[in-house]
Amino acid sequence: MSQKSSSFIQETRERETWLGTAPVEGAGEDEREQLLSTAAVVRGVLQNIPVPDDAEERSRARAVAEMQDLHLRRLSHTEARAPWYLRFGSFMRYVFTLGRRR
Repeated sequence: MSQKSSSFIQETRERETWLGTAPVEGAGEDEREQLLSTAAVVRGVLQNIPVPDDAEERSRARAVAEMQDLHLRRLSHTEARAPWYLRFGSFMRYVFTLGRRR
């Protein structure tokens, strides 16, 4: 391991105290060390992903537009259809009363 990555792992451990105290069941000391190193690298990579400043606002705007579109599609849908459990209940009522009406 290079000096840079080793110091990065150490800095991450100091910053993220829960990494050192996290219980790792069935893991030996070597495996525990590897898991802690992996956790530190993953955390560092995730923190370095560039996120545009307006990403949250664009995401919210897309979600609102999609919800409005869905609402309009449901309003324009003229055929009203009962949920499956109501249709099934009506069918079962018909089946169980079929013998009594004869």
